[in-house]
Amino acid sequence: MTDQIVIDSETWGTREQVEVIASRYFLLGNEGPFPNSWEVDGIDDGVSQQLSMLNGHLKSMGMVGSLEQKNPPILTISLLPPGEEVLGRFQQIALWAVMFSFLAIVGSHWINEYGHGSNPLNVGAFWQSIFYFAVPIASSLLIASTSRIYVARRFNIEVGHISPIVLPIPAWWSFGIVGAIGQRKPDMIPMPDRRALGYIEVVVPFVLFLSGSLLTVIGVMMTPSSPPNLDGSPTVFQTSFLTNALLDSWMGEELDIRLQWLHPIGIAGIGLSIISWALMLPIPGLPGDRMLHSILGPSEMRDGRLQTSIFVVVLLAMVVIFATAQWSPWIFLAFIAAWQRFNPDNYSQPVILDEFVGLEEGVRSRLMAIVGVILVAGLPGSIPSYEMTDFESGISTDDWISGLEVSPGDENTVVLSIEPDGATPISGWIQYRIEGPKASDWSISDSCSEIEGACRFSNITQINPGEISLNILVPGEFPLTHHLRIFVEISGFELEHLIILSNSSYEGPIEPLWRIIQEDPALICSEFRLKEGGGSIIVDDPYWNMENSSNLSFGVQDVCLQGQKGAIQSSLTFDEQGRVMGPEMNLVRNNSTLGPWDLAIDGSMPQISVENGSWPFPQGFAESGDVLFHADVGSPYCPSSDVSAQIDTDTNWSVEMSNFTSFRLAGNQTANGSLGLGSNGWLSVCRDDGTFDSYLISDSIDVFVSPGTLNGGLSGELFVLTNRGTKELGLSLETHGDSPLGGIWEIGIPSLVGPGESINLTILEKGEVALERAVWITADESGITVHVSARCPRGGC
Repeated sequence: MTDQIVIDSETWGTREQVEVIASRYFLLGNEGPFPNSWEVDGIDDGVSQQLSMLNGHLKSMGMVGSLEQKNPPILTISLLPPGEEVLGRFQQIALWAVMFSFLAIVGSHWINEYGHGSNPLNVGAFWQSIFYFAVPIASSLLIASTSRIYVARRFNIEVGHISPIVLPIPAWWSFGIVGAIGQRKPDMIPMPDRRALGYIEVVVPFVLFLSGSLLTVIGVMMTPSSPPNLDGSPTVFQTSFLTNALLDSWMGEELDIRLQWLHPIGIAGIGLSIISWALMLPIPGLPGDRMLHSILGPSEMRDGRLQTSIFVVVLLAMVVIFATAQWSPWIFLAFIAAWQRFNPDNYSQPVILDEFVGLEEGVRSRLMAIVGVILVAGLPGSIPSYEMTDFESGISTDDWISGLEVSPGDENTVVLSIEPDGATPISGWIQYRIEGPKASDWSISDSCSEIEGACRFSNITQINPGEISLNILVPGEFPLTHHLRIFVEISGFELEHLIILSNSSYEGPIEPLWRIIQEDPALICSEFRLKEGGGSIIVDDPYWNMENSSNLSFGVQDVCLQGQKGAIQSSLTFDEQGRVMGPEMNLVRNNSTLGPWDLAIDGSMPQISVENGSWPFPQGFAESGDVLFHADVGSPYCPSSDVSAQIDTDTNWSVEMSNFTSFRLAGNQTANGSLGLGSNGWLSVCRDDGTFDSYLISDSIDVFVSPGTLNGGLSGELFVLTNRGTKELGLSLETHGDSPLGGIWEIGIPSLVGPGESINLTILEKGEVALERAVWITADESGITVHVSARCPRGGC
């Protein structure tokens, strides 16, 4: 039996013991500022080698020595941190299993969301979520964790596995994985030197960056360019800077298309890339902050001025992110970064045993290069994932021209690109027409060769866009400005596009229509261009006078006409869209005449009066087989499709016509019916021969005039007026004009018309003198007014 040695604890304590042990490896100088610390110099080898041998001796005693970067270096001997893992092996396996199941839940969401994608394993939805989402992420994390353990063991350090953190709420966090944490606190794992700390801490972000980039590329390649069957708004993803640059150079615009329904492997890759980038940020508690300790050194990181500078930079970054970020996780990350910097005592500093040895320049350069690559090449998009709100949409007209310069006799081609404005395939019609003076002199054809004036397109996608060419043949004579009006008929996404066909060298009106500036009395204007000198506008119509001077000067200017009472109603000629034609004009200059010009008046189409949104359908307003088409906005036209819901007019009926709805009349109209039209918009009556009548809808007293319309010019002698409202209305007569002659009218009108009653009105023109006449009827809450106007021609009566 070995004899025991008795040591007097009063004279031989821990301090004396470690001092004796330390003196075997170092020359001890003055005592340091901490217990069991001394200024030292190495014996034989350098201080770093001696520290390594000392720690080999102290390890069995549960102690460890460290060197502070001073001159001379200060050796401190302290108790070895326990370094125990937070979780046992079974608990770690259970945690990984739970996180793996969470990943499967997120993957299942994306599989069910799109129900498509490359499936080379030919497995069901559940196994797809496992193999295409959960396994890639879990494998990448396991490789990163194992690599970290391997690198640490090269420095004789046990760091244990990392544990993934998964948030199974794809509606808020699309990627599932939100981070990874080590099983041991940094201050419980003494690092031999800064080199070991740098290599160990960079492993996980670097492996996740590589695997995330690779999975992103694979996922994009496995994603089809054609959209899946979308039941809701798809989630659009943005890749990191490096993968976006690589894929964009290879795929071009197709990359943006595929990112709208990215394969789950690609989503997993983007998530890993974001996590790797976030781990490299200099946020206390993350590897990026510990990389600063490795690259700059613990003494620099303990310097108050550096910490203040870092805090100010982080605070400024947080303010900028709070003001500009459109993705809430960035705001959360900025807040955490600022909060951690503001509370430095809340996180553990890494323990570096040998601060004195410093960091070799080559190692520093390699570590900085890796960190720079991860932070720059792995930079995520500003909004890595967001919901596409308008995934069901029409077509984009951003590339369509709005104006075209034309010349007499020339043939011009207008190319219309047909491309979805959303993610889903689109089908519909393109309808077009030319509007303006003598529009029938123009010739227009298309590349479809199906129906004149319309083109059908179907299943247009972003990867497979369409194109329609319109060929326009300009008349041989110098043309006035015309409008090429294009209607896009996609159910729920109807729109209208206008292309102005003009010639910059043309003299005369440069607008195809008069604009109504004021209705009562009428004031209409249109722009004119004169290229040579001035001239005088001549209007040979007693109902219209020049509102400004008739003498025009060089350049572009407004020509405005002031109308007398009944000016618009006096014209009984109309253009193809039912607009009233304005007065004929000529320009006289140097004994020569330019013109005549006949422009229609915009907004002068016939009107129907709708009371409380419902309009009883009048007998004879349309024929059986006609299609009624209504919209709240835009210009009237008829639907290109022959498919319309039918109305049986032989039984009482009532239909609500919402925006861009059509109904076909069937039966003999032997029953009563009503249309829900609202208070604005228009109604078209479309016939089988391609012609149509259109009416503007006005919210007013429901009085129906036949033949003709309320507020419009009337022709004939006998009219039927029906009060379709619920109140009795009185009738009155107003005469207008400048004719000095009497006995020029023979008028017979009752004084009252009850609700639901119809009365006959007789309005006869008398006299032999040729007068310019107008007849129209107005109605409001105060009653019905019959207007008659007679004016002498320009030459007098």
